[in-house]
Amino acid sequence: MENKDDEVEKILNELKFAGGNEPQPKNDENADSASFKLNEKEMLSPQKAKTEKTAEPENPQPKENGGEKESGVEAIEKDLIKARENDNEVQKPSLPFAPEEINPQNGNYTDEYPEAEGYMKNSKNKKIIIAVVAVIVVVAIAVGIYFGVSRNKKEPETTTMPTTAATTAAPVIIKNPLTGEVDYNDSAVGKRPVAVVVENSPQARPQYNMDSPDIIVEGEVEGGITRMIWLYADMTDLPEQVGPTRSARPSFVQFSQFFDCIYIHFGQSHSKGDYEGADDYIKNNNIDNIDGMSTSSCFKRTKDKVSPHNAVLLGNELVAAIDKKGYRTDLDSSRFTQFAFNDKATAVSQTACNSITTKFSNRAASAYSHTFTYDAADGKYKNQSDYKQEVSFENIITLFAESEYVDKQDYKGSGKTETYCNYKFTSGTGKLASAGTVVDFNWKEENGKLVFTDASGNELKLNPGKTWIGFISSNNGGAAEVQ
Repeated sequence: MENKDDEVEKILNELKFAGGNEPQPKNDENADSASFKLNEKEMLSPQKAKTEKTAEPENPQPKENGGEKESGVEAIEKDLIKARENDNEVQKPSLPFAPEEINPQNGNYTDEYPEAEGYMKNSKNKKIIIAVVAVIVVVAIAVGIYFGVSRNKKEPETTTMPTTAATTAAPVIIKNPLTGEVDYNDSAVGKRPVAVVVENSPQARPQYNMDSPDIIVEGEVEGGITRMIWLYADMTDLPEQVGPTRSARPSFVQFSQFFDCIYIHFGQSHSKGDYEGADDYIKNNNIDNIDGMSTSSCFKRTKDKVSPHNAVLLGNELVAAIDKKGYRTDLDSSRFTQFAFNDKATAVSQTACNSITTKFSNRAASAYSHTFTYDAADGKYKNQSDYKQEVSFENIITLFAESEYVDKQDYKGSGKTETYCNYKFTSGTGKLASAGTVVDFNWKEENGKLVFTDASGNELKLNPGKTWIGFISSNNGGAAEVQ
């Protein structure tokens, strides 16, 4: 506190000294010119001093009127004394200059520091600076708020961004449209299937590569015998030999069109009388077909069987033959029956099915009845005797449909009558045996496709794998026995 009092006393003395109460040092001849003579009017009233500046010399000498000079100094003294009394410590007076600006060498104000007018200018500049700073601060705050709000708005996007698993595209699983199995040839996606007519008489057994088709369809033709069509989803993936191939029948041609197939056959039945043969049916319905009787590039005769049971399709030549015909190869989905499939083998009901035996009609020979037995080890229904080879399927479907028998007189000019079996593919019931269980369902033709539904009207689902479909006469003694 004592040091501060000394400092205040020193400042007062210097103010008095600067005001002219004490003589200037004699040794410094340039003291008057080097010192800054502060006009008391400017010190006490800076605004008034500014207006009077033009009438005064640049460096005015202190006036001899001690009263005016004294009143300014005394006022400052009184402020210091009052501050000392109130706060018990020295408060620096509000001066138009800082005490540090006093030259310690001679006690005068050096010309390094501004005059009172300059002080006022600085004061205004400070106000301007303060205003500018205030504007900058306001702008900064506004910008900060903007970006803060923007960041907050964007946060949901960043916080809800999908994880690595979501940004990584899930692999596309390609399934065979006829079997529901994976690892299907992606180049075959969206392409038409093919249906190949295969003979099933005892002379044709065992057939070539009977384990190769995706779906086998079997039904009665004439004389109590059955015939098949083998469906392949990928026309580029047939075995080297398929067959033996035989002639077309109208019912089989019609059924193949439920899957938009290109029809492959070796000959065809001919219309006569009341009987519409496959020849007219193919022509009248514009069926894309390849007939081995007129196209030899993809057929041949084998030597291990006798004619007519030895004609086979060369699977690796089929695509070239189709291209030569100029047929459409892109699938028309509006004409394709897409079965629904479970992701894995699933029981279709609570009813067990260890075996299922089919009887096509009361006119079909017993040699053409089949029994499929369930093998729980691999989840397939198998037949080991009827085809003289083991065949196996994940799904066994029997379709009950009305059949009709049409006589064709003078068959091949022999004077004999041949009775053909045709099926009405309109609607009916069926059975599905799969995964050791069996379920009844309903089926119908709708807009050129087959529709399978369960008892509740829901779409029937098959298990992934190969399927056997049998046409069972609903009005001529056909049956499917489940054990």
